Amino acid sequence: MVFAGRTRGATPWILTIGSAVFIVAVVDLWHQNQHMMKEAVGRAAQQEDELRLPSGCNCPEGHGQGTPHAADGTEDARSSSSSAKSGGAIDKFDPLHFDDGDLPEGSLKAELKNREFFTLQDLKICKAAEGGPWGRRSMRCDKDESCLACTKPWHRAQASRLISAFSDEALAAKRAQIITENFPDRKAQPIVVTATNKAHFPYLVNWACGCRSHFSEDMRKQTLVLAADDETYTMAMKNGFIAMPPSLFNVSPRHLDEEWAKRMNLTRNNVAKMGFPDSMAILVTCLSQLLEMKYTVITQDADVVWLRDVRHYLSSEKLRNVHLITQMAPRADAQGPVNTGFVYMRPAKITVVYMKSLIQSLPLFYMRVDDQVVWNTLLRHYLFRQLHIGVLPRKHFLDLHDHTVKWINEDTQFLHTVSNVKKIRRLRQHGEWHLTEACPWYEQEFEALFPEWDL
Repeated sequence: MVFAGRTRGATPWILTIGSAVFIVAVVDLWHQNQHMMKEAVGRAAQQEDELRLPSGCNCPEGHGQGTPHAADGTEDARSSSSSAKSGGAIDKFDPLHFDDGDLPEGSLKAELKNREFFTLQDLKICKAAEGGPWGRRSMRCDKDESCLACTKPWHRAQASRLISAFSDEALAAKRAQIITENFPDRKAQPIVVTATNKAHFPYLVNWACGCRSHFSEDMRKQTLVLAADDETYTMAMKNGFIAMPPSLFNVSPRHLDEEWAKRMNLTRNNVAKMGFPDSMAILVTCLSQLLEMKYTVITQDADVVWLRDVRHYLSSEKLRNVHLITQMAPRADAQGPVNTGFVYMRPAKITVVYMKSLIQSLPLFYMRVDDQVVWNTLLRHYLFRQLHIGVLPRKHFLDLHDHTVKWINEDTQFLHTVSNVKKIRRLRQHGEWHLTEACPWYEQEFEALFPEWDL
């Protein structure tokens, strides 16, 4: 009875306290709602004022011109955006740091800040790929997370020659002299760079003949040919191209010697394939120097055809804020998504660090007889996640197969005879083999160089 009495006596107090809490909560919600409404009205009024200010007006200090606000010192992002859209500030908008030699902002900036390159021991490519999501054809080496233990002595020896050539001051000066004498204006059109050996040189001439046929442009003096053997260098110079000999990269490709090939019972196909890693290794070495010299570059395989002058396409404002633009590799394994048969690169610190790191990875070019897997592996590496990549529309930059020919239309810029077979047959069948007597640079001797597998 006592307990029941106490309960009945406490009930009025509980009701009173509960009512008070409810009233306080309602009042608090009302005040919050009023505050939010005032802020919304203020923002609407500010936007209305800004809309009334015409572009280029004499705006008040700190208003509408991207100048700092007096209250918090932050920039008026909306006004900056409006100025950029009108074209007034686009040249100053440099988030990827093409102009100031810095790195993109982000958590990786500190790791990249004072590095010129990363070695294979730094990158640990084979550890990252092991069992990971990178899929088929990934770099793998159970013996060593840097992958080096899975390379052969001659892989490392040939790569070492190129790595030493890059840092050799005398060789670098000779390369720089050829570049500056023939391409004095760094702000002009990008340099087209192609590395090739004698088996693939006819494709390069076919490309030049195609440019002449499609848009009446002689591209030979706008192209730098990196010769993987002395015969290619001689042919390139004779046919009006600007070229560098293999000696500037410490390359002595004995496997391209005809007598040696005969003794080893090698076909032209074997010789062409064995020369491929040298070509791609020379290319990476030269691209690094060109980017350091502040040149914009287009690097491409010899087996391409330009249906239009792709430099106009690549100069679009819509592609301005990208470090690297590439043809798409339509595959789901580690050899994609970047097709290194066509790459457009702009000079920036992060692209230079990336290319110098590729030089350190040259033993893997020889181990895999493939540059594309190594390029893509580094592009996926977390250290280069802030290197901005653009993949070009496939139908505009098309891989030429019998089943893709139907996609060619007035927007198609470029054809690339990817894969290792029937390149010349495909180009001839679809009307894009231009190395004929109709081209002034045709020579009958070129036909003796065609690899059997491409006919």
